[in-house]
Amino acid sequence: MAHIALDAFGGDHAPYEEVKGALLFVEKTKNKVTLVGDEKQISQLIPNNFSGVDVVNAPERFGMGEKPTEILKSPAASMNVAAKLVKDGKADAFVSAGNTGALLVLGTFVLGRIEGIERPAIATVMPSKVGGTVLIDAGANLSLKSQQYVHLAIMGLAYAKGILGKSNPKVGILNVGLEEEKGTDTIKEAYNLLKEKFGAVFCGNVEGRDVFYGNVDVVVCDGFSGNVVLKTSEGVGLFVADMLKGSIKNSNLFQKIGALMMSGTFQKFKETIDYRKYGGAFLLGINGIAVKAHGASDSEAIFNALNVANSGIKNGIVQAIKGSV
Repeated sequence: MAHIALDAFGGDHAPYEEVKGALLFVEKTKNKVTLVGDEKQISQLIPNNFSGVDVVNAPERFGMGEKPTEILKSPAASMNVAAKLVKDGKADAFVSAGNTGALLVLGTFVLGRIEGIERPAIATVMPSKVGGTVLIDAGANLSLKSQQYVHLAIMGLAYAKGILGKSNPKVGILNVGLEEEKGTDTIKEAYNLLKEKFGAVFCGNVEGRDVFYGNVDVVVCDGFSGNVVLKTSEGVGLFVADMLKGSIKNSNLFQKIGALMMSGTFQKFKETIDYRKYGGAFLLGINGIAVKAHGASDSEAIFNALNVANSGIKNGIVQAIKGSV
C-alpha cells in the first residue's frame, strides 16, 4: 500500500479540492494519503470515520508569488512539511499544486539530488498520436549545459520505460530544425553527446510538432523551451475547443444535428487535451518522488496527480534512474 503526502494548501482552490481529490483517491485505490495543512480547516472536510486519510498540521501556506528559496526558511509551510515526510521515510511520495520553484528547491535541498544528475527536471506526458510523449525539462531549468541534456535523456527514458511501459523508447532533442547543424552551440554539443551516449536510441533533432505526433517517445529541452511548449499546447487545446463550441452554436439545424451525432468524438478530443487527465508532472533527478500538479487543479486533477505519484512508487522510478546514471 502506497502512502502519499499531499500539500493540501498548495493550489488555487485549496483545501477543498485537494481534500475532495484525496478522499476519492483513497476510496478507489485503498492507498493512504496524509493531508498536510491547517488541521482545523482540513478536518472539517473529512467525513467522520473515513479511514485511509490522516492530517499533519502545517499552519503556513507558501504563496505562488513568493521567492522559491524562502521555502527553506518556512519550516511550517505545508509544502515543506510534506517534503520532509518523504525525507524522513514517513511517506513514499508527495504531491503539491503550489509554487513550482519552491518544489524544485525542496526536491534539491531537502530530498537531495541523485548522484550523477546535476539538475533535477520536470517531466510531463504530452498527448500524442501514440499514447503520450515525455517532455523533459518542462520548466525547472531555464538554461542547461550540453552534458545536462544527457541527464535529461536518462531520466526521460526511465520514465518512458518504467511508467509508460514503452519497451524500446527513442529520444530526440528539441530544435528549430531537423538538420544536425541547426541550433545553438550548446544544442549542437548536446546533439553529439546524445548520439555518442545512446546510439540508435537517439533520433536526432525534433521540432515542436513531433511532440504531438509521437515521432519519438522522449523529447529533451531546456526548461524555458519546454514550458513554452507546455503552456502553448494548453492554450491551443482550449482555443480549438472554444472555436468548435462557438461554431456549433452558430450553425444551422442540420449542422447541429450532425454535431450531436459527433458528440462522442468531441468528448474524446476534449479528454485528450484536458490537463486534468494527466494530473501532474514528476520532478525527476531527486532522492524521492515529488509530483507537481497544476496550480488550478480541481479534485479530478488532484486525484490524477496522486495516481501519477502512485505509479512512480509502484514502478520504482527513482531506482530506475539511479540504475541508469
